[in-house]
Amino acid sequence: MSLATGAGSPLPQAVMEAFVSANVSQGEQAPHTFQIEFSDDYSLSAYQDIPVVQAEALGIGERLTIKAGVGADQRTLIDGVITQVSYIPPTDGAAGRYTVSGEDISYFMTVVDYARTYPFSLDALIVTAILAPYCATFSLLPDIHETVAGLLDIFTTPVQSGNDRDIVMQLASAHNFIFTIRQDGLAGAPSAYWGPRPYGDPPQKPIVLGYAGGGNTASLQFSFDGTSSQRTWSLLENKETEIMVPFAAVTSLSGIDFAARPALTSSAVKTAKNLLCRQGANNIPLAMAKAQSQTDASTDAVVTGHGKVDALAYGGVMTAPGVISVAGAGTSYDGRYYLSEVTHTLSRERYEQSFQISREGIGSTLGAV
Repeated sequence: MSLATGAGSPLPQAVMEAFVSANVSQGEQAPHTFQIEFSDDYSLSAYQDIPVVQAEALGIGERLTIKAGVGADQRTLIDGVITQVSYIPPTDGAAGRYTVSGEDISYFMTVVDYARTYPFSLDALIVTAILAPYCATFSLLPDIHETVAGLLDIFTTPVQSGNDRDIVMQLASAHNFIFTIRQDGLAGAPSAYWGPRPYGDPPQKPIVLGYAGGGNTASLQFSFDGTSSQRTWSLLENKETEIMVPFAAVTSLSGIDFAARPALTSSAVKTAKNLLCRQGANNIPLAMAKAQSQTDASTDAVVTGHGKVDALAYGGVMTAPGVISVAGAGTSYDGRYYLSEVTHTLSRERYEQSFQISREGIGSTLGAV
């Protein structure tokens, strides 16, 4: 593991010698977060700070990059900013503890609140304009995707009353999209990603369960929630013509294709919820797109899993969001999954990765992992 300043300079040796542990949490939504703990048994004299407290690179507002790897697989886990520090001074027989916490660089999108509107503009264009100065400042590639509903709805005027990260995430939520800073985004470069969950990413190193010590996973547990999926049945009335248009969103169209038996096309449909609604609409295609989005959001993670790997046994570094495969869990739970969250826990003795995975049903669409 390595720690560096925002300019890329390694932290001083005295600081690294005081390192105890680090936690980095990556998820499908901004912000990613980190916490690093240092311990120093330096004997205090009057009015003197211990070295880690004196280190300018560990102060509030300082940029910090955390990298980790296994063998040739070396990754930047987070490019962040320190937003909070905690300090326990040393006492007789006990070393001092200094802990720094923070968020990824999307934090800088939260420091100014705005009151403004975006008339006659597509949501993707709004996001592009908001992200442009941050991408330029932090050398991020913009990875922004168009929306179906956005193309149908250029006459709605989004209103921003708050900071830039909040409005970008609000617009993402309206389309069942995500917003996150991906360190291995476009062409492997850091990217500001606003779009659908990246189900088309190349799979990462698989999670393998072994009955006789041949696996790379310390633990893995699955859950199938038959009550979370929803079918949406709408009767839409055009407010101008008063013509009634029926519409049914009874399966997901979000692009996930990991399960051979998706929840809404298997026996699990018996426990699915059904939303019946009648509503007036000026824009029927837009209303249909929003109804479909509700169904998509309810079905894409009916099967979830959580587990832990030792990084050396696993042989690589997981990054979220992404796609990963499972082998050795049986025909119902083997196959590809969406990797929605990874927490990296590092110390001098070990490197562990805890993860969350999900998909739309059971059964693998792969012949073998």
